Amino acid sequence: MKPHLLLPRRGRKKDSDKKNGKRRRIDIHRTGLALFTVVVLSVLLCTHLIPDQISLTTGDIAPEDIRAFRSVRYVDTQEFRKQQNDAAAAVEKIYDSVPYTKTQAARDLSYIFDAIRRVRDDNTLSSTSEKVAYSSEEIKSHLGIQIPEQSLQIAIRAPLPDLADMQSTAKILVQETMSGQIRNDESDLPRARTRIAMAAKDAMGDTKYASTAASLANTVIRPNRIYNAQETTMARERARTAVKPVYSYIRSGDLIIAKGQRVTSEHIEKFTALGLRQRRIDYPTIVSLSSLVAFLVGLVILYLARYQPSIYRTTRLLWLLSLVVIMSTLGLKLLGVMLGIELSGLQLAYLSIMLTTTAGMILAVLLNPQIAVLIVAMLAIASGLVMNHELRYAISTLVSGLVAIYSVANIRHLADVMRASGAIAVTNIAIVWITGGLFGDSVGDMASGSVWALVVAMSATWFFVFSVRLLERPFRITTHISLLELADTNRPILRRLVVEAPGTYTHSMAVGHLAEAAAEAIGADSLFARVASYYHDIGKIRRPHFFVENQRIENIHDRMNPTLSALVITSHIKDGLEVAREFKLPLSIQEIIIQHHGTSLVQYFYNQMTGQVEPSPVLEQQFRYDGPKPQSKEAAIIMLADSVEAASRSLAKPTTAALETLVDKIISAKLQDGQMDQSELTFRDIGIIKETFIRTLKGTLHARIDYQESMQGENGKASNGNGDTDKELTDNSGEPGQAQENSTETAAGSGVPGDV
Repeated sequence: MKPHLLLPRRGRKKDSDKKNGKRRRIDIHRTGLALFTVVVLSVLLCTHLIPDQISLTTGDIAPEDIRAFRSVRYVDTQEFRKQQNDAAAAVEKIYDSVPYTKTQAARDLSYIFDAIRRVRDDNTLSSTSEKVAYSSEEIKSHLGIQIPEQSLQIAIRAPLPDLADMQSTAKILVQETMSGQIRNDESDLPRARTRIAMAAKDAMGDTKYASTAASLANTVIRPNRIYNAQETTMARERARTAVKPVYSYIRSGDLIIAKGQRVTSEHIEKFTALGLRQRRIDYPTIVSLSSLVAFLVGLVILYLARYQPSIYRTTRLLWLLSLVVIMSTLGLKLLGVMLGIELSGLQLAYLSIMLTTTAGMILAVLLNPQIAVLIVAMLAIASGLVMNHELRYAISTLVSGLVAIYSVANIRHLADVMRASGAIAVTNIAIVWITGGLFGDSVGDMASGSVWALVVAMSATWFFVFSVRLLERPFRITTHISLLELADTNRPILRRLVVEAPGTYTHSMAVGHLAEAAAEAIGADSLFARVASYYHDIGKIRRPHFFVENQRIENIHDRMNPTLSALVITSHIKDGLEVAREFKLPLSIQEIIIQHHGTSLVQYFYNQMTGQVEPSPVLEQQFRYDGPKPQSKEAAIIMLADSVEAASRSLAKPTTAALETLVDKIISAKLQDGQMDQSELTFRDIGIIKETFIRTLKGTLHARIDYQESMQGENGKASNGNGDTDKELTDNSGEPGQAQENSTETAAGSGVPGDV
């Protein structure tokens, strides 16, 4: 939808843009507005990063549900420590090898058996008990080993072959055992001794000599690996260090703790990760975010200066753009405060989508869809940042905004607003399920998101309609929403027109029909052209009977001089402006009222006057409208439609040839008079307008082929080229009270019935 903006007139140069013939390098107003926008947006966006403080400690009872206001990735300390402990526990103890333990054990075993043989041969020791005691003391004093008395007693009494057998068996067992690892812990040495006892039985049978051999062997075996506590501690520390941090993810809207639940260390950890334990200002993030805002604002300024110069040159429209963006951001805070609720992260995300979608629709209607698309894209980026780099919300915001812009870009009926709301709702629900599938949401979460998507669509539409009505008048913009209301023919001003000036009302409706068709054909705003046509002649309410379409009995101009008649006719422009202001019509409609005759000549009364005095440029100027000339395509179309519709009433037989000749002469006259010079119409547009007028008039006037005229043309009889004789055309010209010599030219110089 193309809004109607009151922009600086063509050819007018602002003094602020020029100084001593040179363009100012720095525009103070635009620079100040840009800085203001950057500062306000930075403050608003950064305040979303500072959460409310929670004073709960371990063991407290949560007074309410606490949900994550944003998504965050944090180190799960408990799981991280568990994995570190598991890694450290997996590191085995480190043992140092003890040299010569095998040799030493063999020597000790040999010494024990040598001591036993010595006491066996010692005749000074008379009894076995003395020999046992003596040998035990000798071994203990020399080796520090306490030999069981029973084992010594069996060895001393055993026959020499059995003693030798015990020694060889014990030696083999000691060598085999000491060849393996025996650590100095609580398990290795007992296991080694058990294995020796079992091996001795296997070798010697289950006898007392086997038990003695095992007992003597067990007395000399010792750990050959000594635990190194320092190396073990260092190895375990290295294992701890090698464990990578364990990250957990809190999604926006997740329930951190339920009401009535006791606070644990895990809850405290999540509060800390979300920044709820203490307020802290992340200066690097603030600086980065502010820099991004400044970059985006600068990018918008460059875009406007390059591709939207008419808006860039209009400060009030720049203020409108800044205000919409700021309010859409401020709404994140204001709505929560107004509703008296603390918004969770999920609610904040959908609120951001709703506000961005609303901003896109407002800008599409008040400025243009191109600017709206740019702003929605940038707000989508900002929303993704505010929601802690959540890609899903940036996608949802962008898609919802684009669909909304497309839906309201060409509103022609009030039903279009409801269709736009439906399109937004369907799009948002689809995005919820698509992103839910991508991010692994549950069906319940996606169902809840669908409800939110529907709420966003309805709320955005409501805010859009309310905001447009609130903003369009202060910023002097006319939107299609206002035009749809103005198109209601039951409005008081149109009811007055149909009662007090019925001919003018009928003429205005017909002009609206012509202008709408022509505007649509060349891509101009057809709705505005139609509605503006309804009001272009409302000034005739003041003096309706001075205009021929409202006359029934006599023509009052027959009793007036041409100068006064022309003054009365041209005054309907000033009267129309006063009536428009009285009924508070939009300024864009008021401009059409002023421009729809441009500086055209009131041809009929000028011709009358020149029959009495000599023509001159000064005299001609007295019979021209004050202007200005049409400044837009729509104003120019209404001017042409006004003249064509007035002149078409003079045709007694509206054949196709007559209509073509009439339309061509009127448009050519306007071009030659320079009335189209400031309207932006191209020759291609004018050609299309001409064809559209003819086609439309053929339908409304039921134009047909004049077979008699065709036959006359074929027989060579005279024809005026438009299917009517000059007399017929003159007598039905619709001029005030008398015939004219060339009513087609007069109508071309006219603009409305009776304005000639």
